[in-house]
Order: sequence, then C-alpha cells, then structure tokens
Amino acid sequence: MKPPLIVDTCIFSYDFNQHTLAADYAKHLEQYECFLSFQSVAELYQGAMQKNWEERKKEKLKRAIAKKYTIIHSDDSIIAWFAFVKAVRQCQPIGVGDAWIAATALALGCPLLTHNAKDFENIPGLEVVTEYQKPLT
Repeated sequence: MKPPLIVDTCIFSYDFNQHTLAADYAKHLEQYECFLSFQSVAELYQGAMQKNWEERKKEKLKRAIAKKYTIIHSDDSIIAWFAFVKAVRQCQPIGVGDAWIAATALALGCPLLTHNAKDFENIPGLEVVTEYQKPLT
C-alpha cells in the first residue's frame, strides 16, 4: 500500500495540462496514494468556469480527478486544523485556499506536494514536498 499524499492544485494542473514541470513531480504521483483537498477541486472547477471551458473539457477534468485522486471533504478535524493554520500564520498571512489545503494534509497526517512551498512555510507539523529549488542569492 502506498503512503498518502495531498497534492496541491498547481501539481494537478501541471499533470493535467502536460506542463513541462509535470515531469519533475511525476515520481511523487506514482510513489504515493494521491489525494486532493476539496479546496483544490473547487479551484480547478472555478478555473474551468472562468475560462469558459466547453463541456467536453470539463468532463475530461472530472475524469482526471476521479482516475488518480480521492477527494478529501471537510470535516470537524479539517476545520480545526484550518483554524490552527490561520492562527499560526496570523503574522505571515496565508490565503484561505492554501490554509484549507494545508489543513487537509495536517488532518490526514501526510505530506503536501506543491511547487509553491513558500506558501506553506512556517506551519508546524506540515511536511512540504517540492522539486522547486530556490535560486542561490
């Protein structure tokens, strides 16, 4: 059995859109049992609506989600973790969407795969996995 992994919206999008960065994250998607937070799914559907996708492409998105991912819906545990994330990041504000995604990973006790690791910095207990290397300064 593969260990669980929460996949951030950006990683799903790279894979779905065959972005050049998808190859960098493919090994993670193969090594783990992949989950999406309800928040990521909402963001994906919102993007499709804002871009006026035709029904065929929206159905392709739904099939891609169902094929590789289990959607984690909000529950009392995720709500409590969301409050924790927002509280610990009050001096370094975090977006509502990112807070829900981080809370989902914390509630499941599993890592979060993202290309935007900076968005999830300084959240105690959150393991962030990324292939993004910060440039040397």
